[in-house]
Amino acid sequence: MIGIIGLSHKSASVHIREKFALDKAESAKLAKSIFDNKYIEEVVILSTCNRTEIYFKADKCCSTGAFSILLRYLHDLVGESDEMHKHFYRFQHDDAIRHLFRVVSSLESMVLGEYQIVSQIKEAFNQAKENGTVGKVLKRLFNKALETGKLVRTNTAMSTGAFSVSYAAVEKCSEQFENLQDKKILLIGAGETGELVIKNLYKKGCKNIMVTNRTRNKAEELAARYNGKSLPFHDLMLGIHEAEIIVSSVACKEPILDAGRIMPHLNGHPRVMMIDLGVPRNIHPDVAGINGVSLLNVDDLEEVVAGNKEKKQAYVSVAEVIIAEKVADFSDWLSTQNLSPVIQKIIAAVNQVNLNELAAAKKFHTEEEFQFMEKYGKQVSDKLVNALIKSMKTISDNGRKTEYVKVINDLFSPSNE
Repeated sequence: MIGIIGLSHKSASVHIREKFALDKAESAKLAKSIFDNKYIEEVVILSTCNRTEIYFKADKCCSTGAFSILLRYLHDLVGESDEMHKHFYRFQHDDAIRHLFRVVSSLESMVLGEYQIVSQIKEAFNQAKENGTVGKVLKRLFNKALETGKLVRTNTAMSTGAFSVSYAAVEKCSEQFENLQDKKILLIGAGETGELVIKNLYKKGCKNIMVTNRTRNKAEELAARYNGKSLPFHDLMLGIHEAEIIVSSVACKEPILDAGRIMPHLNGHPRVMMIDLGVPRNIHPDVAGINGVSLLNVDDLEEVVAGNKEKKQAYVSVAEVIIAEKVADFSDWLSTQNLSPVIQKIIAAVNQVNLNELAAAKKFHTEEEFQFMEKYGKQVSDKLVNALIKSMKTISDNGRKTEYVKVINDLFSPSNE
């Protein structure tokens, strides 16, 4: 079977999601551990600010067993209790395929139509290929998912307007400051999210943008592209002192800023807005208690993008039709892959029994009688084969319940004849 287990902004708040947010090294470690389990054949792990999901193929155990295995490995890695299970959704068969196609088409994103998820899925898929944890089925699944996402964007106006949480963050700044163009802005982090932030600030006409990053040359390059200035990361608090708007999006396991560290460096601006786009969070929640400071995290931006969703609902029905067709196509291909070898084994096994019995009976009958027996045996064999295949398709949900396919496959293997 193909399955997915995961959590997202729809099932868990940021303080839960950040516990299961995985960096590249952690994702690789988890994937390798899961892949080494004899029951899991392929695995891809996707971890973004809004979701952590494990996509897998498991034909040697039931769905309940597969989900339990994955949860155990995940909880062992992050050190969280089983109490967190309630935040995870589980999909299998067509529901799992549909979910991935919806994710890559941004129908599951906080910002409907955002494009960043495409690059995130490509990165997760490429990492899985590099680590050797994907095979024929998930390779085809992810390639078809990316094709579906492209088709949705080509045939709808889904990607127009707000296209990322970064955009929503800038819109929130525009709501709070009438003269946004003149505000002193500090951007912490020069990754993909940080670049989207500065790009949208630049479009708004902002002129006083400073960028800091652990890797200095990345900060310098990003700032230069948008007429900003770079700040060495060790001088971060100088930037905090000057800024009226602070947007942070760096990868970290613990907050890099908290109230105790920030307060001595505030310079008396009547209002300071801090936006934390990191998961795990970059800014400790206690900063919200500082007088004159407004703190927002990724979940707080949902109300900003609500209007964007309403405008784009008309496109969702079109996208759903495209996705349904592509899910059916992939499911048909997968069923063929699952059932064809077993069907051939059933045909071969039944025919072999027929031939063996005919051979044993031939010496006791005339040629005319043997020809009649041969014809009759063929008719009985064909009916038996058709009945067995029909039952197999019903029991295995047309090949989707691969654990049943495996049992039938074993029953008709040569060693069991």
